[in-house]
Amino acid sequence: MSTSPRSPQRLPYYIDLMKQFEGRTWSHETQADYYNAMVSNQMGDFSIGKSKHPEMSARDKINRAPKALGLIQLKPTLRITEAGKKIQNKYLFEDVLTKQLLKYQLPSPILPEQKDNKGMFNIKPYLELLRLVYTVGNLSRSEFYAFGVTMTDYHDFDETVKNLKEYRKEAKINHIRAPKHYHDYMMNYVTKLYSDKIESNDIKIRETKNKSSNKFIKTKFNNVGDYGNAFLRYLTGTGLVVVNKKLQVVVAPNREDDVKYILDTIPREPKKYTEKEYNDFLFDVNIPKLLSDDREELIIKINQLDARLSEYSIKSSTSYDGLSSLDLKKIQYEKEEKLDKLARDEYAKSLKSYDDSQINDVLDTFEHIKAQDYFDNPLYLEWNTWRALTMIDNGNIKGSFKTNLNGDPVNTAPGNTADIVGDYGDFNMICEVTMSNGKKQYEMENEPVTRHLGELRTKANGKETFGLFIAKTIQPNVITEFYYKHRIPTRLYGGTVEFIPLTIDDFSTFFKNVTKDGHKLNENDIQQLHKKTIEYAESAEDETDWYNKIRKYVLSL
Repeated sequence: MSTSPRSPQRLPYYIDLMKQFEGRTWSHETQADYYNAMVSNQMGDFSIGKSKHPEMSARDKINRAPKALGLIQLKPTLRITEAGKKIQNKYLFEDVLTKQLLKYQLPSPILPEQKDNKGMFNIKPYLELLRLVYTVGNLSRSEFYAFGVTMTDYHDFDETVKNLKEYRKEAKINHIRAPKHYHDYMMNYVTKLYSDKIESNDIKIRETKNKSSNKFIKTKFNNVGDYGNAFLRYLTGTGLVVVNKKLQVVVAPNREDDVKYILDTIPREPKKYTEKEYNDFLFDVNIPKLLSDDREELIIKINQLDARLSEYSIKSSTSYDGLSSLDLKKIQYEKEEKLDKLARDEYAKSLKSYDDSQINDVLDTFEHIKAQDYFDNPLYLEWNTWRALTMIDNGNIKGSFKTNLNGDPVNTAPGNTADIVGDYGDFNMICEVTMSNGKKQYEMENEPVTRHLGELRTKANGKETFGLFIAKTIQPNVITEFYYKHRIPTRLYGGTVEFIPLTIDDFSTFFKNVTKDGHKLNENDIQQLHKKTIEYAESAEDETDWYNKIRKYVLSL
């Protein structure tokens, strides 16, 4: 399966942009035009940088998951399929993604077997991954990678479960730490798997000139993690699976019936298709049938949501007579969003209690984020920074990320909004976070974060608005850019645009300092941050001096 796009939530944006290219041949010219349109639109929950080979970058976006999942047909001319159209409907996104993933099989006419893997694959990968999570009950991320990604034939499922249990037993008996256990197991696995290539010295790695067996094995080891991360993102994108707060991959607590129905009704054996037969099957968004396609089941789910909403004294007297399945899915979606907001508001109130265990959990989560322990570290950075800001002051802090009904973060903020917005009455503070670094940090974050702040200030009729920018590391060119934007006003945004750049380490230290004595920051304390960053910009010798003064002030609070 493709790792592009890594997040399935990007798929609707890719497909929507394709509307203006339908009917054209998927030529180099069209590919370059499509990529340039992506750059111009900066769509979705991501930013597109510049590419030296736009046609190649476009193929990377479209020829992978959108094609493999039957969302778009490339030949003879570009066409958005019915599945591609319906996945853009937010009420249907999870169902359509689920159906398309369940139809994906190996081998298939669009991914024919090669000489070196002939006869190896006989599997519907997402169906068996779902079965593995359901059967075992919970998997660590490394277990999901080691035993999920490496399963290539569904006949080996029982053996895979047996090996997983032995893997756990060995770690427990020998007191082996999980990272080392995974590393040693997978390095041994890929060494055996590619032993024929190593023996024949067929070990050249793309984009490298030198042959090295160690480099080859390490690259294959890393590939398992890359593909495993993509598999996990797509599986969680269905809503059927979540990664809980213990970092375990589990079936979503409210979706056990849906998963059992899938496992009981979807055939495990991949069929032999001609390319036309497979495309007809793939493009048909009505198959396979899911439990959520049953009208009565939808009403049961809605009634369950009403029962949970009643805990917040919200009553519903909706009549479902004459409503279509789409109407019911819309009602379900809206009730889930309402419940999510209520649950998040309740959680925000609990965060303001300054409970020591929650403070320590926030600090511990920052450490896990820095160590890249989560399957989606940018998402957890957004969520955890929201928790920290909610805890330390009296502002009304809103995160744009999405959570599920259990409060677990499931998707990052959409690209047309700030990650986090704090309303303090007389002023606003936005917070933008990123895990990107190097040149990529400047290319991806510079324009969007400035635009988010400027647009919010314009929308708020010029109300004082400034921002925090939090990253694992802060690149010098980003510091330079923020310094100059403190000094140079723009007509577009009605003045200067002020951001305070902080590393995760510095923000974590700041959070620890201001929570250690139970003293909450008030609105004046937060506003003083803004005043100081302007004051330092006016008096600093250069951008480095400005940044160092800001750090010193923040860490002194």
